Amino acid sequence: MPWKLGGYIGFIGIQHELGNYQVATLKSRVNIAQLGTVIIAMLTMVVLIIVDLKLGAMLNIPETSNSRSLAWMLGEAPLPMIVSVVIFSPICEELIFRGIFFSYALTNQYNHRNYQMIAVVINSLIFASVHVDANWEPWIYYTLMGSILGTTYLLAKRDIRMNILVHMGTNLAVFALAAMS
Repeated sequence: MPWKLGGYIGFIGIQHELGNYQVATLKSRVNIAQLGTVIIAMLTMVVLIIVDLKLGAMLNIPETSNSRSLAWMLGEAPLPMIVSVVIFSPICEELIFRGIFFSYALTNQYNHRNYQMIAVVINSLIFASVHVDANWEPWIYYTLMGSILGTTYLLAKRDIRMNILVHMGTNLAVFALAAMS
């Protein structure tokens, strides 16, 4: 039931946030700096995933309930699961965690570098809290993921498309690396 309630709240937030995006903004050209930011963010995420997998195996860190659920669903319905995790989840999560969060946290009066850093930290902790359970080790991993995504959003001039691309690439890399191991 909490997931259903969260889904409804998220849907309402996404509907509201989509109303704030102007068509001209979404149709704007992507510049070289944004592409560079995306490439660096994706490479950083892949390195983070590999380090997490290696450390997890070395230190015998238990898998998160989120990871167990995803693995089970992948076994039950692989294609819908991959489409959901690689396409739909990144779109929804980025609209909520970066789009909505930063549009409210960094209004004109709070759009200073110091506030941006604080907003990235808070956003990262919220992002991690949705993805982990009681174990502290995954908190580090997901907080770092959230901080990379938050920083990418700001460096890419708040172009949500860049974040969605990084998030999709990251989730695809997780599937690819899991399949190889």
